[in-house]
Amino acid sequence: MTARRRTLSALLAAAALLGSLACRRTPVPAVKEPTGEGPQPGGQVVVAALADITTLNEYQSSGDAGEAEVIDLLFPALMVEQPDYQLHPPSFAPRLATSWEFSADNRDLTFHLRPDARWSDGTPVTAEDVRFTFLAQKDPRVDSVGMEIKDFIKDVEVVDPHTVRFHFSRVYPYQLMDANDGHIVPAHAWGKVPFDKWRTTDFEKILVTGGPFRLAAHIPQQTIVLQRDPTYWNAPRPYLDRLVFRILPDMAGQLAQLFAGDVDLVPSVAPQEADRVVADPDLRLVEYPSRLWGLVGWNNRRSMFADRRVRRALSLGINRKALVDTVFRGHAKLATGPVLSSMWAFDRSLPQLPYDQAQAAALLAQAGWRDTNGDGILDRRDRVFAFDLLYPAANTLRRQMALLIQADLARLGIKVRPVQVEFTSLISRAEAGDFDAVLWVWEEATKIDLTSTWSTPSPGQGSNNFIGYSNPEVDRLIAVAREEPDYTRAKVLLDRIQEAIVADQPVTFLYEANRLVATSRRLEGADINAAGVFFNIDDWYWSR
Repeated sequence: MTARRRTLSALLAAAALLGSLACRRTPVPAVKEPTGEGPQPGGQVVVAALADITTLNEYQSSGDAGEAEVIDLLFPALMVEQPDYQLHPPSFAPRLATSWEFSADNRDLTFHLRPDARWSDGTPVTAEDVRFTFLAQKDPRVDSVGMEIKDFIKDVEVVDPHTVRFHFSRVYPYQLMDANDGHIVPAHAWGKVPFDKWRTTDFEKILVTGGPFRLAAHIPQQTIVLQRDPTYWNAPRPYLDRLVFRILPDMAGQLAQLFAGDVDLVPSVAPQEADRVVADPDLRLVEYPSRLWGLVGWNNRRSMFADRRVRRALSLGINRKALVDTVFRGHAKLATGPVLSSMWAFDRSLPQLPYDQAQAAALLAQAGWRDTNGDGILDRRDRVFAFDLLYPAANTLRRQMALLIQADLARLGIKVRPVQVEFTSLISRAEAGDFDAVLWVWEEATKIDLTSTWSTPSPGQGSNNFIGYSNPEVDRLIAVAREEPDYTRAKVLLDRIQEAIVADQPVTFLYEANRLVATSRRLEGADINAAGVFFNIDDWYWSR
């Protein structure tokens, strides 16, 4: 997997490899072919998916996490990011590139590509594809998610068919990561589509892939079938013949099919269901710290939340530990600040805010919020302290959180109105700033660059800072940290940034969630970890 920017999340889903794309929507019967002892070829894995894909062109995608997992199985990246970001910026293993080296001044990075790599139509994968991908990533007409990741790459040079060189404008810790970010796409096929047409083109009709699997069938809102690519350079792996993503939008329905044996893998198990999975002798539960963290986003542009004393009081007034324990049942921990505690850059000296309603009440009083008429609701200048707390309508966990927050803040004299909103509408309202407060989840990138989320948004420039947070000193420190070439020195700057953001409390940091993945116990060889559910898909196989 590659490390794109933060995303929200969803996805996954049956049929066989067909000779042409014109026939690609014909399903096949589901078969499961367990093999002998040890890695043996054959069989398929059926994966539950919450939603269908919208595109198989990464640079046309909105950045959905589930969609990205499917794309990663179809397209090559230069390298494979390793799950070792707890200790330092992540390291990499070869994928399309067999080796790489920096120039003496670290401004040029040369990759040597596999000579045996082929696209699904038999065309060789070359340095021209790498350069073409870079041009697509940088083109404003394509306007891909995470375009700013390539800010410091000046150009990509084709040295020869199997050698490509990246030229950087500066030296910084994430050069290797930024060069690797994003999958390589086929210049000979997709280069025929002008960049200004990419947003409206159906790339599934001109799909040419180069990963361990190729698309066999796609029945919208039902199944996505990936078939092992017989020309993939890692032959005889992958051992599996097929991956079948079955679209099951209801999580209860996913588990029902898992227990019935109709689904082999559920990528996201609700915490309250974990014990049921553990108790089933035919299933295995894999748990690890995810990169998901939850928050209450306060709209910092609104006068009610403009004062950081008020935002801090709100955080102090919510019993976050009780909330996390109640909702996640031991499968999450309290969040502290804008960098996950599982990452190398986390400031371990940051204090955890306590649950302290007395201190919260004092801060609110300092900010002018008092109950002047004895009705039990705080007011200031004839305005009562009442607001809507938005959350996604289909998410029962966040509904539970909203009700717990409502009860906690009521004790302070604050009236919270939980409002469920359909997911796409919630996204639109957040992006438009049309909200008071919202229960939100980030999937943190492994690249520690806080620019998009915590820097003051610039007019006309994309930003994930939908809460409207602005602190000039944080802006300055982020800009300096982003360009610092030594990550140990960058860590000092990142600590200062985290301290400032936590002091400001532009959001209430709620939880860091573990990911719970359920699989059939007969599925062997799967190293499911923080780098991705399908991290080592080539090694998966069925045992008896």
